[in-house]
Amino acid sequence: MTVLARGSKVGFARETTPGTFVPASVSVPWTKYTYETVLEPLRDESVRANDSVLQGQYQGAGTSTHDVELMAYPDIIGHFLRGMLGVDTVTAGVSTTLSSAASAGATTISTALTIPAGSTIKISGTAGTDYAITGTPSGAGPFTIPIVTGMGAGGNSLLFAHLSGDAVVSQTTHTFTQVTPATRPPSYSWTVDDLVAPVGFAGCQMSELALKIDPKAVVTVRPKFTGFPETSQSTFSYAASTTDPLIGWEWTLTNAGGASTRGLSLDLTWKRAVEAIGSSDGTQAPREVFAAGLELSGTLKTIHEGTADYQAFMQNLQSPLVATLTKPLGKGGESIAITATQGAVGKGSRDLGGTYTQASYDLDAVHNSTDGGVSKVVLKNYQTTGY
Repeated sequence: MTVLARGSKVGFARETTPGTFVPASVSVPWTKYTYETVLEPLRDESVRANDSVLQGQYQGAGTSTHDVELMAYPDIIGHFLRGMLGVDTVTAGVSTTLSSAASAGATTISTALTIPAGSTIKISGTAGTDYAITGTPSGAGPFTIPIVTGMGAGGNSLLFAHLSGDAVVSQTTHTFTQVTPATRPPSYSWTVDDLVAPVGFAGCQMSELALKIDPKAVVTVRPKFTGFPETSQSTFSYAASTTDPLIGWEWTLTNAGGASTRGLSLDLTWKRAVEAIGSSDGTQAPREVFAAGLELSGTLKTIHEGTADYQAFMQNLQSPLVATLTKPLGKGGESIAITATQGAVGKGSRDLGGTYTQASYDLDAVHNSTDGGVSKVVLKNYQTTGY
């Protein structure tokens, strides 16, 4: 019977032991996904006193490839940053409850635990979910927390009424940095249920992670993996992200020594050379999939209305590049900041073919002590555990 492709389920999980399959715990709402088990054909073209070239064909070693594209959901993207850079340092937010009820329009809340000023918080209740930015707390417990920015009237109050005991959490900060030479990034297991025969792929290492920002579109991420060949597996319980993705107009840019509003698009790609190392134990699957060193490159397109960007290229200034995306507070206020403190520009060109003058720059991130590598990424969301 013909099956509906849109009914397929795709998911993954970080492995505890590299190469040992783990059932999917993260569901992937993908827009494009291609996967393939590659069993390398070995051709016998020996001369055998006949007029044919191919005398036999045999299966060589097996691997799999995975190419995924999805919108940049702030709760999912951390998994891919962990898989590519390798380290997630977690600064957990506050998890507490309301000590007393709060009415719609309230400009303060009372909580069991204190919350630092400037925190972005989520208050969950039966009437709805409020997001707010807090002011300086007071009291000795329960604590009074001012609402500096909120979803309600005046922009500094609650939109919904909340009951005593409603959950209050502040954003957790995930700082992604590179692994040390003595360690390697984690491996992952992928599960695909195409409604015909569920299969799994163990030992998958990320070889590429592309992020595309365009102010007129949704931000997209595109990870690529190499792993073990498929094996039959059970299906998994699907639970896709319910958060809004990051949108291109939420982008702010720092380059050429200062804040810029000239950015038209930014394409960044982290890469690691990945090799499936053959096994010497009589099996087709690899011994392991090995991920080598990290590099970051990209392309920045800008409005060319001044010389700052171009002089940064001409003088090889290698100034910091910082791309930040922040969701509106009413949508959760999650954010991601990508920093390449030493951003080298290898090529710059001007485009006079459009209605206004544009410029394009090829970027390469250089290892530096500030980032502890070629780049650092800070993600703020409501996931309190590490990726």
